Amino acid sequence: MASIESVRYFGVVRTPLTGTLVAVNSRLEVEPKIANDFPYTIGWFAEIDSKFDPIERESLLDLETAQDRIGEQIRELRVRCFKAFPDYEMWEIGVECAAVLVRLNELMEQCKVNEVVHVVSDDPTADIEMERWSDQTGQAILESRVEGKLTHFIVKKMK
Repeated sequence: MASIESVRYFGVVRTPLTGTLVAVNSRLEVEPKIANDFPYTIGWFAEIDSKFDPIERESLLDLETAQDRIGEQIRELRVRCFKAFPDYEMWEIGVECAAVLVRLNELMEQCKVNEVVHVVSDDPTADIEMERWSDQTGQAILESRVEGKLTHFIVKKMK
């Protein structure tokens, strides 16, 4: 039905049912990020007029079972899921947090509203400094997570 190509992934999107292609979400061509951010609403790929073959229909999972299976795979593969897929990444290892914030401010000036930055820091004061920075700038920290000696921040440009 579609192909996905990004910096980290290339693959196809298959439809589980036989049918006729009725509509394509052309918005994805200009805003591909909405497929990640809103997969069940505006990020849809295509509309299919299905023939409802009973054998195909039986092979489909209900939503709860599908979510459970995906959750199992995420745990088994140790996938890191963030609240938003980052548009940019900053790996700031061995850098004092004050310098990280200067670089982050420079990057945020170039970002569009709603774009997301994944910041990784090993500075032990990063959590406190990032919260202060968020309060001062009005940019949102959607998530922070400590993994070993590293802290991951998901930051969204708000204005």
